[in-house]
Parts: sequence; C-alpha cells; structure tokens
Amino acid sequence: MEPQDTSMTNLIINYLPQSMTDKKLHQMFTQIGQIEACRVMKDVKTGYSFGFGFVNFVRPEDASKAIEVMNGLQVENKRLKVSYARPAGEDIKDTNLYVQNLPRSITERELEDLFAPYGQIVQKNILKDKYSGLPRGVAFVRYNKKEDAQKAIIQLNGVLLEGCTEHLSVKIAEEHGKQKAAYLAGLQTGLAHRGTNDTLTYLSY
Repeated sequence: MEPQDTSMTNLIINYLPQSMTDKKLHQMFTQIGQIEACRVMKDVKTGYSFGFGFVNFVRPEDASKAIEVMNGLQVENKRLKVSYARPAGEDIKDTNLYVQNLPRSITERELEDLFAPYGQIVQKNILKDKYSGLPRGVAFVRYNKKEDAQKAIIQLNGVLLEGCTEHLSVKIAEEHGKQKAAYLAGLQTGLAHRGTNDTLTYLSY
C-alpha cells in the first residue's frame, strides 16, 4: 500500500496551552472537517506539553480552511499558529535555541521582541518555576530557518540585558532538539497512512 501524501493535509499547531489534550485539540479542529489523526506532543514521562501538536485532515481543502480559520485564534493565554507541517531536513536542523540569563520578569511578548528581528519564530517557551510560577530566566526559541538562529546567536549571545547581572547565553539546544525529534518520529503510528512502516518526522514552516 502506498503511503498517504500528507503534504497538504497535515498541519502543525504551535503555541498550544499546557492544558490542551488530544481530545480538546480534536474537538477544536473536527469542526472544520474530518480528521485522520490528531496529537499533542508531550514528554512521555512527565506529561509536560512541548507546546505544539499535529492535526492530519482527510481532505486537503479542510486543512487549508483550518489554517484560514484557526491561525491566530486565542486559546487561553496563547495565540495559535497553524501551518502546514513539512518533513524535517537540513535547513531546519539547529533552529532551536536554549537561552539563559534572561530577566526573571520577562514576558512572552518581550522574549519575542528580543528575538524576532533575526527571523521568523515558530515556537517560544519561557521555563517557569513549578512552585512559584515565575520565570527562571531560561527559555527556548525556535526559528523557521537555521540561518536565522545563527544570526540570533551572533547578535545576542554575551549581551548584558537591562536589569541583569549575567550576560545572555544563547546557543543551539542540541539535546532538547534531539528529544523533540524522537517524539516527532513517534508520530508514525498516528500520522502515517495505515499499513505503512514509513516514519514521518515533521516540523513547521
């Protein structure tokens, strides 16, 4: 059996709130059209959401409509980014940055303002203390392209931000990226066409 071409039906949904479940995501997008598979990507041990998921529609026209209708939708404290998923390749390797020594008061908007000048950001996540809920001064920022991530490293690594006593550390999040890729690879059971053993690894445009 030939693998299903998911290039025009498979969507990646970025900026999902931590409370988002597979069921809730399915309920949101099934209003647009019939869904083949749906999954929120989480750490299998802790249940911590990586903040993104996949929705694979049966019909390409429904996927296109979902981008038009759902992209930018406010869900809790997040604004969804909905786009076509794409197979991982060399051009999107080393796009995820690990950032340390940020101001403890930094907001998502301020983080985006800091990194947006260097390229299109497809995902950002400020790590917070699990007890106080306050930022730990650490974040992940993922760009659309490797070259944009490199620009950000060149321009921001070593910079001393206002209110900070330590210089900013910006580097490729190698281990985090590998972990995420491993979970993405696990999508073969949910987003690959039934009957094929091909592993599909997708990241966003």
